Amino acid sequence: MKVQASAKCREHQILHGRLRADMKVYADTTQRLESCRPEDFQKTYEAAEYARTAFLDAREALRAHVAVHGCEQAMDLLDFLKAIAQ
Repeated sequence: MKVQASAKCREHQILHGRLRADMKVYADTTQRLESCRPEDFQKTYEAAEYARTAFLDAREALRAHVAVHGCEQAMDLLDFLKAIAQ
């Protein structure tokens, strides 16, 4: 799936970068959650929930911007997932 867009929208680039960063943090915290010690679970869980909320907020901010402004970056979904995995 490809989307077409203008690469000139600076706000879109910033929001997209924020989304990628927040998604990476969320993925990292969920991995830590899987391997944390029982006594560290609550603190690690709270960090994962905070990261999840930040990711969801960033995703909504990008969606809202695209809805109002009409811009999107051309990128395959698979390319996006590869980029955030790095």
